[in-house]
Amino acid sequence: MKEQAIGIVGFGPVGTILGAYLARSGARVYGVEELPSRREQVSNDGLRVQGFVGIHEKVEQCFATLAELSRVRDLAATFVCTKTWAIGTVMKTFASLEWPADMRIIAFMNGIGPEDTFGEFVTKERVCRGVVNYAGNMTPEGAANMNWFHPPNLLGPATDRKTTWAPSMGALLTAAGLVTEHVSHFEMKKAAFYKTILNSALNALCAAHGLTMGQAMRLRHTRGKARVLLQEGLTVAAVVGYNYGEDALESCMRYLDGGGDHYPSMWFDLKNKRPTEIDYINGKIVKIGRMFRNLDVDLNMFFTGAIVTQEIKNGTRSEDDIPDYLVYG
Repeated sequence: MKEQAIGIVGFGPVGTILGAYLARSGARVYGVEELPSRREQVSNDGLRVQGFVGIHEKVEQCFATLAELSRVRDLAATFVCTKTWAIGTVMKTFASLEWPADMRIIAFMNGIGPEDTFGEFVTKERVCRGVVNYAGNMTPEGAANMNWFHPPNLLGPATDRKTTWAPSMGALLTAAGLVTEHVSHFEMKKAAFYKTILNSALNALCAAHGLTMGQAMRLRHTRGKARVLLQEGLTVAAVVGYNYGEDALESCMRYLDGGGDHYPSMWFDLKNKRPTEIDYINGKIVKIGRMFRNLDVDLNMFFTGAIVTQEIKNGTRSEDDIPDYLVYG
């Protein structure tokens, strides 16, 4: 474990929690953080996690650029923990650099299909996708407040052509305390779609209405909306080959009932006038759903449009950057 060098791109909640667990277990953690204030926090004070667990660990080094990270020649893996809207920028730079030949790239983020976008920039045999089953938010002091962890996390290859390396990464995370199961390419895709369906039910709804997840599930009218959003997502999933069982809708509702009085990440993004991940969550369900005639994704379309509109108002999205799937006709 002490010989493992791991790169982490992005020290938001997901990257901070991941890095803290790995550093505590003895791995050498190197990071990249574009935001100067956050980079200074990590460089001077390390990574702090509170709430679900208490961890405070130093990192080997926190860089400003991917180019600096690429000079660490014994990296076993680099976890990309940015928001999905940053994938294009990050991976364009990533692809222009020389990395250790046996280093693997892990998309450790939300949404449907980020690993496919990674594969547009680097060979898919080097890419793995993590389905992250923990969540948190950053405190003003720079700690990650870990709200919950529902193990296991899942780790699977972006292609079914080469999978022998992935179990070692799952074992590394499990040994660090973030229990992770290695799954096939198909099972990873299926699990990522399911988690996205869960995210689609409350993320945009709570962000648009200014509600915590607990509030949204207690109010009858918003609870009903969450149920419809889930049903739309499960219907789209079934059409593309993912079946979660006859009890899937009720199982999803029970899961959402345990969300608690926490605001989802999309609420924080809008509040702080940052781009959101709507394109990879509700937007992806709409995009796939509209490929099939007579498939109802209207409520997902409504909330996707509401968030896109708020991004335009916040100045984080251009008026010309309206996805085609939101345009009628």
